[in-house]
Amino acid sequence: DCQYLLRLLGVIAAGYSVSPALAADDPYLELLDREVTKVEPVASDTVDEGRGVVGNDASRPVASKESFETLLRRQHVGTYSFYRRLPERSREEVYLDYRSGASMEVLRGKIIDRYLHP
Repeated sequence: DCQYLLRLLGVIAAGYSVSPALAADDPYLELLDREVTKVEPVASDTVDEGRGVVGNDASRPVASKESFETLLRRQHVGTYSFYRRLPERSREEVYLDYRSGASMEVLRGKIIDRYLHP
């Protein structure tokens, strides 16, 4: 699902590169274009800022929901923007999957899926 989203964003970005004059006329399209250029594959879902390590392995410490949301906001800004618009029950479901050891890639796909298919 993430690969599909990245391909879709690539197609959108390619469309903007074909007609940059049209994109320059619309502030929303300019903002969207800037966000698309920020999307890069993440080498690792690991962060260590003295508060513990959060990664893909099943042995990662379980963080609070607030810590999870902070991690998501800092490392995956675009995904976080979708996450915060989800209903509380969907956000809780994503957090419970995180606590169960789901990878960030899986969680990000689930967030996008829940956002697009409420």
